[in-house]
Amino acid sequence: MQRPQEKINHALVFGGAQGIGKDTLLEPAKHAVGPWNVSEVNPQHMLGRFNGFVKSVILRVNEARDLGETNRFAFYDHMKAYTAAPPDVLRVDEKNQREYSVINCCGVIITSNHKADGLFLPADDRRHYVAWSDRTKEDFQKEYWNWLWGWYHDGGCGHVAAHLAELDISDFDPKAPPLKTRAFWDIVNASRSPEDAELADILDDIGNPAVITLGEVIGKAPEDFREWLKNRKNSRAIPHRLEDCGYTAFHNDDAKDGLWRINGKRQVVYARAELSALARHHAMTERWS
Repeated sequence: MQRPQEKINHALVFGGAQGIGKDTLLEPAKHAVGPWNVSEVNPQHMLGRFNGFVKSVILRVNEARDLGETNRFAFYDHMKAYTAAPPDVLRVDEKNQREYSVINCCGVIITSNHKADGLFLPADDRRHYVAWSDRTKEDFQKEYWNWLWGWYHDGGCGHVAAHLAELDISDFDPKAPPLKTRAFWDIVNASRSPEDAELADILDDIGNPAVITLGEVIGKAPEDFREWLKNRKNSRAIPHRLEDCGYTAFHNDDAKDGLWRINGKRQVVYARAELSALARHHAMTERWS
């Protein structure tokens, strides 16, 4: 409310069971910034073409729950442009209108009733602050909601707006990564697949080398996991699994296909993510020269 033009570089995630007041909690903030400055969309809308919602001061993504494994990754990647800046401006595409740009300053709030099958969050995420309540709707009496909404309509929203306008936020750094709460780690762990742990165990057994090929991983894998790694249907998931374990593909700039010829075969080489390109080249020379 105080600095709507300033981008906060993370989204707020409000989670908990249905009927505990997630909508109610946001109602005074909606009035504080002006209801016309607030948009409410669902994940499917976020992944669609038209995005007039980026003009909002508060952008609420309602009921983020499992859209399938592929869409969960797609939704996470898609939200990066909206939860942080740069980009400093966002392109607006509205139906039957010419495209134009707006300043990227929308504050993203994601609400969900689902922890285990909702958002996908990797362990190194710095773009989501997760607040979760274990309350249930049975913990509240109907009279409580009647009283609270009555207070809102009887000037309570104005009191909240006044509080927000006067709150001292001089120590708040909108660009700092948010605290990783227990609920954050619950979502991260729910997002992990069994293959992640198996792959991490194999890399540990090999000694977590600086560079490695998929063939080496397959050679050390137990039979059932070896079949999963060799299945072409899983080929697109494997780089994601390796990234979660700290390895990224190392592109060969001297080859059109980006592959490296090792032991007479073109192969993808994966290197530890923290290594520089020079260190990766040295590691490859030591292993396969």
